[in-house]
Amino acid sequence: MQGMINRSLESFLRTTYGDAIWQEILHAARIDQGGFLAMMSADPRDTRKVVRAAARLLGKPLDELLEDLGGWLVRLEPVRRLLRFSGADYIEFVHSLDELPGRARMILPDLPAHGLVVERTGAQTYSIRLEGAPPGWIWALAGALRGMADDYGTLAVIVVSGQSISLSIALEDHAMSRPFDLCQQPEKAAP
Repeated sequence: MQGMINRSLESFLRTTYGDAIWQEILHAARIDQGGFLAMMSADPRDTRKVVRAAARLLGKPLDELLEDLGGWLVRLEPVRRLLRFSGADYIEFVHSLDELPGRARMILPDLPAHGLVVERTGAQTYSIRLEGAPPGWIWALAGALRGMADDYGTLAVIVVSGQSISLSIALEDHAMSRPFDLCQQPEKAAP
């Protein structure tokens, strides 16, 4: 599983900042220049070294870099489609977040058993905790939540504090949501 995390991190950094920066990050982190393989086991310390080296070389705070990673992941169409099945609107999506780790483990049985706990604290406010995850990964979750709010066309205020997120839905229909159909319609043949 760690190999998949590292491969996602590599894809994010290469896609966003380019191959040359990726090579500099690997060199600074003292990681093999070949990069990561998704299905190979990996040392979590290597992940931390790469994230720290990337933040340092890019001049970004660690939390901002991880938040960008979360936002990037949900823009990948297969990930986006999988997440959009969680609810017809952003509120339904947020309500179903605590089911996400179990669903993901059906596909990836080796997925670490991090808990995602969603608690409604007001009419449209929520507390979301990420339990058992390495420090800092709450920021990737915040980025993913922000990205999905945009995808649904919802204006949400997301604040990270420790290993929890305070989420307030300010305006549900803030903008047009990105189109999403449960099944993709076949293209019609030209007459």
